[in-house]
Amino acid sequence: MGKILLGILGVWIALIFYPLASVTAAEGTVYEVSVIRNAFKLNPQELTIKVGDTVKWTNTDERKHNLASIPGSGAGDELEIFSVMEPGAVYSHTFKTPGEYPYFCFIHNQMTGKITVEK
Repeated sequence: MGKILLGILGVWIALIFYPLASVTAAEGTVYEVSVIRNAFKLNPQELTIKVGDTVKWTNTDERKHNLASIPGSGAGDELEIFSVMEPGAVYSHTFKTPGEYPYFCFIHNQMTGKITVEK
C-alpha cells in the first residue's frame, strides 16, 4: 500500500512540474543591459544571445534615453525607436530572428550597442 501511494504521489508531482519545466525551457534566457548612470554607456555594449532569448534594458541613469535601431541594419530598414526610457524604466524584447541588431540612444548618439542573435 505504501509503495502504491508513493508511486501515485511521484506521478502526481511529475505531472504538476512537467509543464513548468517545458515552459521555462521554451522561454529562453533573460539577459540584462544597463544604461549606466552619468556615463552615457551601455553595459554590456555588445551581447550574443540565442533565438528565443530576451534582453532586458534598465535605465539606471538620471536622464531619459531613447533606444532606437540603426536604419539600414539589422532586421528592419527603417529607424525604429523601440523604447523611450525614463529614469528607472525597464524595457524587454524577445528576439525571434537570427541576425545582428545594432542600436543607439537617439538623444545621446555616442551610446551604441549591438545584439547578435544566433540560432
